[in-house]
Amino acid sequence: MILAAHGIHVELPRGWSGRVFAGHGAAATLHAANFALALGDGEFGGRSTAAMHPGASFLALTEYEPGRGLKPGVGLFAARRIPRPLDPTAFSAAGLAHPRPGQVGTQHFFTASGRPFCLYVVLAGERATRRRQLHAVDHVLGSLRISPRVRRPADVSRA
Repeated sequence: MILAAHGIHVELPRGWSGRVFAGHGAAATLHAANFALALGDGEFGGRSTAAMHPGASFLALTEYEPGRGLKPGVGLFAARRIPRPLDPTAFSAAGLAHPRPGQVGTQHFFTASGRPFCLYVVLAGERATRRRQLHAVDHVLGSLRISPRVRRPADVSRA
């Protein structure tokens, strides 16, 4: 399945679900998982990750709005890409936005096409199954394409 919206394009393997969304005037978020995603979930998938079963994989790619000290390509967002393959030693319970037994996660901040993002990945299950899960997540991330953000010109009022 191919998802493409808000300048984010990704191909998901058979059996995966996903969506790209943005609130009114908000930055884009991609959710993808090898299980059914919860509708109306937050940026980091708190409801979806609560429903994860052993062997489940979830990823969120959340864009941040520049401003208030946040500059694309600077500081936390200095990295220019997602490290692939993902490092299995980067996953831990401390990397979770919502710690849950049997889950590990990691976060990576970066800038792509001038847009600042956080990649958040959660894996559920035993250590022995995580290599297979990481392979599938790396496959999804390998298909990810991010285009520069297209902004509509501000409305111009005529006096």
